[in-house]
Amino acid sequence: MFAAVITVFLFALSGISNQRVAMRLGAMFGNFVRLTVATIVLGLIVLVFFPDSLAKPTFTWYFVSGIIGFGLGDVALFIALERIGSRLAVLLTVCLAPLFAIVLEWVWLGNAINAPVFGATAAILVGVVLALKPGSGVTKSERRGNPKVGVIAGIISGLGQGTGAVISRKAEDVERAFGVDVNGLSAAYQRVMGGLVVAMIVTGIAWWVRRRNANVAKKKPDLDQVKITTKALTFWVLASAVCGPIIGVSCFQWALETASSGVVLAIVAMTPIVMMPLAAITEKDHPTRMAIVGAVIAVAGVSALYYFSA
Repeated sequence: MFAAVITVFLFALSGISNQRVAMRLGAMFGNFVRLTVATIVLGLIVLVFFPDSLAKPTFTWYFVSGIIGFGLGDVALFIALERIGSRLAVLLTVCLAPLFAIVLEWVWLGNAINAPVFGATAAILVGVVLALKPGSGVTKSERRGNPKVGVIAGIISGLGQGTGAVISRKAEDVERAFGVDVNGLSAAYQRVMGGLVVAMIVTGIAWWVRRRNANVAKKKPDLDQVKITTKALTFWVLASAVCGPIIGVSCFQWALETASSGVVLAIVAMTPIVMMPLAAITEKDHPTRMAIVGAVIAVAGVSALYYFSA
């Protein structure tokens, strides 16, 4: 229980930090830098202390999980963070990911879906719709881009995270079948590597397109972000990597080892609620009462979903 509570606060801090990085470096490059830092730190730890945890049968599944979860999911998440802020981006990701995961498990693994699960699903969707109501007091400097694109990106982020989670469970089955001992740090490292590959490709394409457009317009390409060589940026990048892929995911794995998955996931689903005051402070994002009610309904729906599908 203690580990799950720590995970909630780490994930909330990660969401806030990710949004700050996205605003300062741009969605694509910000995500790439964050995953690069996480890959280097996790790689050093795993290669030095847990080299035996890297085995081909499990590595393939974790790597593919990372391509979809940390790759597709996080690229979409950073696009959403830049356009609709951390409160709504994380809410969409956290609340929609389990819906996509359950549907995938039903299609791929044949898991049954019962009436209570349908009820919880309806609650999540209703809560998300209410929570998407725009907040008040948000300055233009805190967000950039089309909000509708941000909402679509948030939905895609949930799809990526949910699909990545299901593939990770498949990796755990393979792990048990082959008798490979893969701890939380090693699993995170193998998944982050897959995400880094996607982030590198997407960032390269975005840079090429931007440079090409700048050449067509016969002007030098600009980043239109604030200065990137600041102490504040260094802090947010490190916080983004540490609170998310490095310590955050490790604490999440620790929580799963010390309590039932249903309890852990239900507690971690509280992350969007914890983020609300943090987003209000760092992003001046003050949600309406209806948005708060919607977030509570959505989170309650996620908790019920995990309970009834366990």
